[in-house]
Amino acid sequence: MGTPYQKKILFTPAATVLLLLLMNFNGIAQQLDNLKTQKPFKIGGSVATNFIFYNASGISERMKPFSYVLSANATVSVYGFSMPFSFTYSDRQRNYSQPFNQFGMSPTYKWAKFHLGYRNINFSDFTLAGHTFLGAGVELNPGKFRFGFVYGRFKRSTPAFPQAIDTMPDFTRKGIALKIGVGSSKNFADLILLKIADDSASVSNPLQYPSRTPAQNFVTGLNTRLTFSKKLTFDAEIAGSLLTSDLKAAGISGLENIGILNKTSRFFTVNQSTSFTTAIRTTLAYKVKLFSTRLEYRRIDPGYTSMGAYFFNNDIENLTLAPSVSLLKRKLLLRGSLGLQRDNLRKTKKATSLRTISSMGISFNPSSIFGVDANYSNYSNNQRAGRIPLVDSLKQYTTNRTINIAPRLVFAHATASHMIVLMFNQMGLTDKNPLSPGMAETDATLLNLNYALNLNKLMVSITAGLNHTTLSSFAGQNKANGVSAGISRSLKDGRFIAGFSNSLQWAEVQKIRGTIYNASVNSSFRLKKHHTFRFSAYYTKSTYPDGFISPSFNELKGDLSYVFTF
Repeated sequence: MGTPYQKKILFTPAATVLLLLLMNFNGIAQQLDNLKTQKPFKIGGSVATNFIFYNASGISERMKPFSYVLSANATVSVYGFSMPFSFTYSDRQRNYSQPFNQFGMSPTYKWAKFHLGYRNINFSDFTLAGHTFLGAGVELNPGKFRFGFVYGRFKRSTPAFPQAIDTMPDFTRKGIALKIGVGSSKNFADLILLKIADDSASVSNPLQYPSRTPAQNFVTGLNTRLTFSKKLTFDAEIAGSLLTSDLKAAGISGLENIGILNKTSRFFTVNQSTSFTTAIRTTLAYKVKLFSTRLEYRRIDPGYTSMGAYFFNNDIENLTLAPSVSLLKRKLLLRGSLGLQRDNLRKTKKATSLRTISSMGISFNPSSIFGVDANYSNYSNNQRAGRIPLVDSLKQYTTNRTINIAPRLVFAHATASHMIVLMFNQMGLTDKNPLSPGMAETDATLLNLNYALNLNKLMVSITAGLNHTTLSSFAGQNKANGVSAGISRSLKDGRFIAGFSNSLQWAEVQKIRGTIYNASVNSSFRLKKHHTFRFSAYYTKSTYPDGFISPSFNELKGDLSYVFTF
């Protein structure tokens, strides 16, 4: 018998399609009590052909002069369960893709929901938080009782590929999660337990990969929400994580004499690689008719891990206050945020970063003709000495500021409408370290003026724009100015749409000037209900006389397609 990688399996076309349909079988929260109302069988999708041509001069061609693509997308539905699949054939590659290539279903009956196959479920932010697993589960919510249980494989073993020296094998990882609580969506308290572990026997020749060690994780969390009134709500979650990063590490002598740890070791391995970390999140929200505010505190220990989640931004503690108020009969909206943040919670880093994050936003709409949005943010980062003295020349003490202002004018009439929008964006980084003034400072200014005209009866849209960009840094200043214009036309029934747009950019990079011209044509024509023809073409002309920044070149690409929809 050969290995799975040595076996060759042949399928007939019909068997292949049947197998892939089964692999794509996916149903989400199907209501079994309404099954009789579902259509027994339904199919829909499209078949498309694309012919692509390409030509370039001055640069190496990025694609073939002529290519084609045949593709099909279809979704088969049986009593509400969807089975989508797609097929692509071209002169470049041939592939069969499954947008949902994992079988899974979550049928629901009244207050009971069952999970089977590939699922991702969220019990809380710090425990089971959307990690995909293959297994089974159940969620029961009869009245005030809240119950959840899942068991499955969170990761399957994969071998290292000899052809790629940087690949590592993975262990099979299985786990179980349990949630028991009481309450409703407005007031509840949930106790959550999670245990996930690697199978140390699922990787052959483990001594060949000493850095890859089997791990085990046990997480317990308390998640709660209290709604005191329509105005005031409180959310909190606290979780603790025991992580043994190497199940084969040396044990801890004397563990049997510590009562609680001795009992814990019966279902969880505790050794010299075991660590304990915590995560806390609390939010107090207050909201009345015209005013709201939110106070949030979050603290996540360095190295906090839950194998039921993919990622945590850890070693961080922050406190944030975010108020907002509506004035002048809701024509003026003011919102802001002020946050304090720090890291190095266990004093293990060389330096501690203290950050201040503040932002303010204004939205003013006095009439249907005029409105303006403005935002300002300031981000400050100041390092302090951690476990060792901090060298002043390497100390980071910077401030990032961003300003956005976007006024607009809108004139709407029965025959035509006009819109003028000005967008101003200014970003800057200030280096406050006296030993490195200006070394890290940068400033960027972006200015865009756009005009749009819609001729309603003719179904014509015309656009025009001006733009300017300036980027200044220690290395010098770069500038760019540009203009753009476009026009599109469509028929009332939407059967025909055509558009043409172009832009011209004058750039100055390191005092070297050049121009970039772009043009595009797009059109679509629908014949009856099921047939659609599309054509698009894109042209680029880049001119830099000395060729130091970029070579001068011309590039043309076109795409003609036909789509049959069923």
